[in-house]
Amino acid sequence: MLFTSLHFIVFFIVVLVLNQRLKSWPTAQKLMLLAASYYFYGQWEWQYLLLIWFSTIVDYLIGRRLANTTRPRRLIAVSVLVNIGFLAIFKYANWLIATVNGGAEALGTAFHITPIDVLLPVGISFYTFQSLSYTIDVYRGELPPRRNLLDYALAVAFFPQLEAGPIVRAKEFFAELDGDKRINAGDVQRALVLIALGYVKKLVFADNLALLVDPVFDHPAAHGFWDTLLAVYGFAFQIYCDFSGYTDIATGCALLLGIRFPKNFNHPYVAESFQDFWRRWHVTLSRWLRDYLYISLGGNRNGAAHTYANLMITMLLGGLWHGASWNFVIWGGLHGLYLSFERAVLFRLRWWNSEALPMRALRVLVTFHLVCLAWVFFRAHSFEQSRTLLHTLAHPTLASFSVGDHLGLAALLLALFGAQFLGNYGRLKDRLADSRGALFPAAMAAVVLFLIWFTPAATIPFIYFQF
Repeated sequence: MLFTSLHFIVFFIVVLVLNQRLKSWPTAQKLMLLAASYYFYGQWEWQYLLLIWFSTIVDYLIGRRLANTTRPRRLIAVSVLVNIGFLAIFKYANWLIATVNGGAEALGTAFHITPIDVLLPVGISFYTFQSLSYTIDVYRGELPPRRNLLDYALAVAFFPQLEAGPIVRAKEFFAELDGDKRINAGDVQRALVLIALGYVKKLVFADNLALLVDPVFDHPAAHGFWDTLLAVYGFAFQIYCDFSGYTDIATGCALLLGIRFPKNFNHPYVAESFQDFWRRWHVTLSRWLRDYLYISLGGNRNGAAHTYANLMITMLLGGLWHGASWNFVIWGGLHGLYLSFERAVLFRLRWWNSEALPMRALRVLVTFHLVCLAWVFFRAHSFEQSRTLLHTLAHPTLASFSVGDHLGLAALLLALFGAQFLGNYGRLKDRLADSRGALFPAAMAAVVLFLIWFTPAATIPFIYFQF
C-alpha cells in the first residue's frame, strides 16, 4: 500500500479514528495497531507476513531466554543466522548464483545453478535490522527483554516505518509505547507539516525528476554530456526528496498516533565532510551500522590501519545492504574510501578545515560532487551503464547545451540545492510547525495547490521499497 494512494489515506483515517476511540483501552489499542500493520503489509504479499511472524516469534523467545542462560552467544548467533539467513535467501541468493554462473562461464565450464524463483519481500532489510537491534541490545544488557509479545510484535511491524524505515530501535519504540502518547495541538500541526512536506517532496519533486532522470540512466548511450550531468544532479535530489519524503510522511503519521520517530534526514547536501554527510543522510541506518557493525569490529580502538579497514568493511556491507548488485558494493566502497581519506588526510590539514566562508563553501561543493559521483553507481543498472555515464561526463562540451531542454532543469536543481541551506540554517520546517498565525494555513493551501498542479499522472513507487 503506497502512502500516496487513496487507499492509504482512507486506511489511515480509519486507524487514526480507532486509535483515538481506544485510547482508554491500551491493549485493545495495541491489538488494533498490530492488526492494521499486518493488513497494511499484507496488501503487497500476504504470504510474506509469515516471515514477519516467524522472525518476531524467534527473536521474542530469544530475548526472553537471553536473561536466563549461561550461553548467550549461542542464542544471539541463532538470531543473527535467522535474520541474515532470510536476507541471504530472498535478497542475495540469486545474485550469488548469477556471480557463480558468470565465473563458471568465464572459465569455459558448463557448470550452472538455476536461480531461485522468489519475490523480494518489501521492507525485509528494514524490519530485519530492527529485530536484530532488539536481540543485540538485550544480549549487551542495554535493554531488558520485553515480556509482552504484543508490544514486541508491534515494535517490529508498526506500519508507518515497516516498509522503508526509519530504522526505529526497540528501546526507542518501547519508550514511546510506555510513555504518554497523548498529543496536543502543536503535535498535530507538526505532524501535518511533516506529512504535507513529505507529499510535496515525493509527488511534486521526486516523481517529476524521475521523468527526466530515468530515460538517461536507462539508456545512457543515447544521451550527451548535459543530459547526463543534469540527470546525475537530478537523481541526487530525486532520491533525497523520495526517501526523505517517505520519512516525513511516516514520521507525521506516527506522531498523530502518539509515537515519535528519531530524525532520519537533516539536509545532507549542506554537509562539509563525508562524516558530516552520514550524520545527515539516512541517520538511523548510519548509526545502526556504527553501533552494531563498526564498533563491533573494533571501531577506531586498534590503530589507524584497523580503523580504515573497519570503515571500509562497514561501508561495503552498508552498500550491499541496499541491494544485491556489485554497483551497490562499489557505491559503499567509494564512501568507505571517502571516509578513510578524509580521516587520514583532510582532517589533518589546517587550511582545509578553516572556518572561513570560502573554504566552507568549497568543502560543501567537493562533498556534494563526490556524493553525486557515487550516486552514479547506486542508480545505474549495471557496471557497464555506470562506465558509459562516467565516460560521457568525462567529455564535457558546451555544444550540446539547449536553453529549452536544460536551462529550466538546471534552475530547478539549483533552487533545490539552495533549499537545503534555507532548510538547514533557516529552520523553515520548524517555523511552519511552530507558527501560530496565518503562515501555517497559507502553507497548507500552497501545498494543496502544488499537489493539484504538479503531481504527475503516473504513480511511482518509493525508491527504497526495492531495498
